[in-house]
Amino acid sequence: MKKTILALTLSLVCTLLIGNPAISFANNLSNTIDNGKIENGRMLIPLRAVSEKFNSEVTWNQAKKSITIIRGKRELLLRVDSRTALLNNAAFSLDVPAKIYEGTTYVPARVFAEAFGGTALWSKQERKTTITIGLQQVFIHTEPQKSWRMSQERINVLNEKINEATDLSSYSQIRTHFRPYFTDSFINKIIHSNGIKNNAILTKKADITYSGTTSARMHQSAYFESGPINLELVDRFVFYKFVDNQWKVDDVNVGRQIIEP
Repeated sequence: MKKTILALTLSLVCTLLIGNPAISFANNLSNTIDNGKIENGRMLIPLRAVSEKFNSEVTWNQAKKSITIIRGKRELLLRVDSRTALLNNAAFSLDVPAKIYEGTTYVPARVFAEAFGGTALWSKQERKTTITIGLQQVFIHTEPQKSWRMSQERINVLNEKINEATDLSSYSQIRTHFRPYFTDSFINKIIHSNGIKNNAILTKKADITYSGTTSARMHQSAYFESGPINLELVDRFVFYKFVDNQWKVDDVNVGRQIIEP
């Protein structure tokens, strides 16, 4: 009986996840927003920006000073400075009402997340809220991105080079090719291993955690189809270092796990 239930569950997961060779649970950094606010102990989010990240329809009514967000079968109506909101025409109360700052409407992160069946998780250390709805996530920081952080363009380039380093057989000048992107110690490691061990082609980037101005890390994960009924979970941990006046990949560790019915 247990095997039957597990098989059915795995079948459902496969149906949901396997449309392409791999679908990543990691989140693209384009899902990062930098202008969240803290007020009375509540994390406030820019409503339109976050709503659109979740592919929601947003409508502003200037006369009524109200904003309507529609996502799927749920419709949330908020009025500026009102402590009453409507979810599918059912009224509920707000601890902190919607407010306008410099032309942008803000609401508590928890209100938005729970209205659409999700969660809002606050990280005091990183001063950010992560809103999760289904398989989508958006990261809202309370401070603008620091000038020393990696640009989206640099993150994309480094990720491409990590994917390229899966197999080094096609590169005659390995050090020359990867030196602009990898530290010398990491180049030595991949030469010794003839590539990144257990590596997989992952294209989506997750939120990066900075431990200072010269070091950072990122965790990516994805499911791949393995055989007729099995899935393989790939976890990739990328470590960055700021050297030679630019961000480079300092190490990559990849783990794989077969999930059987």
